[in-house]
Amino acid sequence: MSARKTLLFAALLALPACSFDFARSTDVTDRRILAIQVEPPELAGGAALPAFVQARALVVDPSAPDAVTEIHWWSCMVVDLASGAGDSRCPEGEATVLLASGEAPLSAVSQTVPLPPEVVGVLASGRDVPAPQVQVQLKVGSGEGELFAIKEVAVTPLLPEGQEANRNPVLQRLMLNGEEWLPDVPRVLRYGECPDEERKEVEAEDGSRVRVCEHDIEPIFDEAEAQFYEERGLSGEPETQRERLRFNWFSDAGSFRRGRTDQKDPRDPSPDNIGPKAEWREPPTKNAGATIWVVIRDGRGGIHWERREVRFE
Repeated sequence: MSARKTLLFAALLALPACSFDFARSTDVTDRRILAIQVEPPELAGGAALPAFVQARALVVDPSAPDAVTEIHWWSCMVVDLASGAGDSRCPEGEATVLLASGEAPLSAVSQTVPLPPEVVGVLASGRDVPAPQVQVQLKVGSGEGELFAIKEVAVTPLLPEGQEANRNPVLQRLMLNGEEWLPDVPRVLRYGECPDEERKEVEAEDGSRVRVCEHDIEPIFDEAEAQFYEERGLSGEPETQRERLRFNWFSDAGSFRRGRTDQKDPRDPSPDNIGPKAEWREPPTKNAGATIWVVIRDGRGGIHWERREVRFE
């Protein structure tokens, strides 16, 4: 493995996650940055302007979940969006600000990000002019090298009439096999005990195929919380769009049938439009249990995540 690993979210989430014959992006076997959230995710002219945004990162490590490691936070402005600069790290030089450098526990990687004066000026002007976007960059130390991740804060000088600034999505709850799965209470399962029709074939470490129990995980959200926004449609004209959430699933044991699920779109008649429920399969051999994470994205920069545990008996 390379001594330096760069995890840019667009590339990370595009990895295939449907095969059970090779390492999947949903398998968390070492230290990884799964997501960065900023609050608020969009700064808009005409709305109350905060003095800063708050960034926090979902950094996981199955072998050392409470480890303390070296972290660095930077911020910079992305001016020329057409150049694709938003997919790259902040450039070296005075334009990039080092916000923090030191040690932090993996469970509490967060940083306050002050707003650049240039951004404040554009938002305060009340004019619909090109605006630089704020980019946040994180580096996390790891025994296998350095992990990098970036997150963009949307800056919108003038929102369409009636449109609110974007908010981070929120789940009401997660369901496991039809019952509410609480965040601080591990769900105890009897390993391997399920009806035969709920068993699915997976590959064991020795290459053999074994049948294990599959469990349904369903995210529940309030339909009334969905936001509407204006975006150019297929006609080329601005159209009102309804927010549609995407769910990326990760675990440190067992496997998912699909690594990504999507909120059902009532306009889509395709057979793949089946909703956000995920199917998690037990590991091929019994262990102590598993930790499962789901990262929720609204497609416009809003992010939320949830963590749950399973214990086997």
